[in-house]
Amino acid sequence: MTKAKKKELYDKQFEKISKLFENVEENKRSLVEGLIEQFCFMYVQLKELNEIINKKGVVEKFKQGKQEFDRERPATKTYNTMIKNYNLIVRQLIENLPNKKPLDPDDEFEEFNKI
Repeated sequence: MTKAKKKELYDKQFEKISKLFENVEENKRSLVEGLIEQFCFMYVQLKELNEIINKKGVVEKFKQGKQEFDRERPATKTYNTMIKNYNLIVRQLIENLPNKKPLDPDDEFEEFNKI
């Protein structure tokens, strides 16, 4: 993935996620901005790692001296570690979403949920 493509993905995600937090409380703003930056960084990195894994597979042949064996590809290991941290960031972002206005009681979805 090119630097330009990474920047484009980052900027697109940053804009999209930032809109969700336009009305965040002032005392949470710097926290949320940091979380958004980390979210976008990990989003781009996970996309790139996903491409590598899809092209090359999850495991690779590894030779050390006379021994040859299969091992987990480094991209897979990095992906697995990063996806856990990504999910933590997502959870933190969700917890810090600004309060939303109450749903309209006539909303069909609300009616559906009452069933």
